[in-house]
Order: sequence, then C-alpha cells, then structure tokens
Amino acid sequence: MRKTISLFASVAIVALSGSAASAFSLIGSELRLRAEVQRTPTSELLVNRFPVSAIVSESAVEFPNAQSLFPPGDFPGFFIVNAAIDAGADYVELNYANAGFGAFSNTFRNDYVFAFTAPLALQITGVAIDPRTTLRLTPERVTFSGNELAVNVSGLFYNSDSFARLNLTTAAMSDVASDPVPDFIPEPDVAAVPEPSTMLMLGGATVIGTLFKRHTRLRKSHEHE
Repeated sequence: MRKTISLFASVAIVALSGSAASAFSLIGSELRLRAEVQRTPTSELLVNRFPVSAIVSESAVEFPNAQSLFPPGDFPGFFIVNAAIDAGADYVELNYANAGFGAFSNTFRNDYVFAFTAPLALQITGVAIDPRTTLRLTPERVTFSGNELAVNVSGLFYNSDSFARLNLTTAAMSDVASDPVPDFIPEPDVAAVPEPSTMLMLGGATVIGTLFKRHTRLRKSHEHE
C-alpha cells in the first residue's frame, strides 16, 4: 500500500509502537534512483534507460551532480535540473546550490523515485518533511511504499538556496511483518505519514525543469542546519 504525508499543519515524525522494531539505518544499503516523466495522462511515460545506484555513506554525497546521471536521450525535450542528492542513516537530502534558478516542468508526472535495497531487505515505515526544507514541498507530494520513496516537484520553483530534507523511519522487512501498524506521535513543525488507499503520481526533485543557469559552489547539507 502506498502512503502519503497528511495535511495536518503540525504533526509529526513516525515512531513505531512498543512491540515494533527500532529504526533501521540506511548506511551501507544500496540507493537506486530513477526518474519518470509524463507530459499528460495519455502521453508516453519516460524513464531512465540505465540503472543509477550508489552505496549510502556517512561521509560522501551519493549523487553530487544529477545532470551527469541521465543521458539526454532518455528525456527528449527536457533537461535534468542539477541537484546534489545525499542520503544518510535516516534521511534523504536534495541540495540545489549548483542548479541555478528556474521552475520544474509542470507535467502530469515529473517523478524522482528512490529505492533502498541490500544488504538487508528493508521497508520504509515513516517519512517526515524536515522543517529546514526551503523547497516548497507539500505533504501530498511525498509518498512511500515498501522500500521506495518518491517526491513530486512538478511546477515548483527552485534557486541555489533551495533545499529539502526528508527524514525516514525504516525497519527490516521481518520486523515490519510482525507488527505492520505503526503509531504516529505528534511533534511540532514536522509533517507525518498516515495511510491513504490510492497511489499518487510522484515528481522528481532533480529531474526536469526550466533553467536560468547560474553556477554556485555546492554546499553540504549540514550548512543548512
């Protein structure tokens, strides 16, 4: 079942119930990335033809240059917004310091999807938009299902100060199976995740956009903290 962030103004990161497993670190897992773009509901769905992946590290930025990840022929008529993508033990960050400024294409789908795999099968059990996020993400733009997380940035404006951090709660698949229903504990200034029954169309934060190019120095995510 795909889940999406609620529209509560001030709700919270997810905590597992007392009988559930503790959070599972993403360090050492394989992060796979794909982009999906579709102009209209009846248009051809464009997806990157070649796999993109990296091992999640505590120190390195997994994808420092998004423009280098996807061949131009994968998305004819579009270009890739140059973001840096960093993942850690319990988060994914999108940093637009080298992206210039512009707007993401306002297409039916403009999807950026993350999947976490080996060394152990894991499942995402909760997602929260960090309050330090400056990109105008709204709760319905973020969804997760199983080991996949997706962000919809269709139509959003960005500049070199734009930044997004998604805080994740994860667990080993075997632990989730033994207690599949998490509790949701309110915390200020963070959006949390309940369960809808439908799958939303997702957007790629660093995928397709309109660019007015201006190069700036890439800044690590901790500069925003």
